[in-house]
Amino acid sequence: MSDDRVAVLGAATRDEIVLADGRRSQRPGGTPHYAARALRSVGAGAVAIETGSLRSRLRHTDAGTEQSILSLPAPLDPASAARLLPRLAGCVWVHLGGQTAGDFPPETIAVLAESGLRICLDGQGLARGSRTGPVRLGPIDPAAIRGVHALKLNAAEAGAAEPVEVEELIITRAEQGCELTAAGRHTAVPANGRRFTDPTGAGDSFCALYCLARTRGADPADAAGWAQRQVERLYADGPGGQSHRPAC
Repeated sequence: MSDDRVAVLGAATRDEIVLADGRRSQRPGGTPHYAARALRSVGAGAVAIETGSLRSRLRHTDAGTEQSILSLPAPLDPASAARLLPRLAGCVWVHLGGQTAGDFPPETIAVLAESGLRICLDGQGLARGSRTGPVRLGPIDPAAIRGVHALKLNAAEAGAAEPVEVEELIITRAEQGCELTAAGRHTAVPANGRRFTDPTGAGDSFCALYCLARTRGADPADAAGWAQRQVERLYADGPGGQSHRPAC
């Protein structure tokens, strides 16, 4: 049974970040870091597990984000995933934050899905492939999302991908909000229209909060709307949501 926790798996990152105004910083990041912080901000628990590590460089501009992958994380193999299952007990949803296509092989996703977990996958890694250098987007192999319940892509990733079929598909569009397709129903979720100064980790935060809302019984459309509003609050005051403003 759920105890209001969400499981989060992904590589830890060391990010070099350049903002549109030229400010530079280096800081730890990655899906477990940002997702766990978002869950704490609304009083929920996270089972956040770092499955590897990599370095990346992000440049946030008025036109969007440019990223380079400087090193590749080791994949989470099926045997390692099976050993993690006792730590995930009590979680209904697990968010997989892949940075590259190799982070979560299909066999690993199968282990998690067959355990009864509902899987939310950030498809950014699948769209990037497994290579270092500037991120180049491409189609997603349908075999790579078998067993995935909810898939999150941003607008650029969705545009590069072939049509994909999952029960819940979320396409984020920065300050324009997001779009959700679930059970044959399309929902446009509005945003406040303001671009974050530093959106690093916003997608990870959104996915974790979406999983939390679904754990609590919200339907997909309500979960997406709630997650959108919480991310806007969390990221309202500073770089990468560093203000830690609690969401009510």
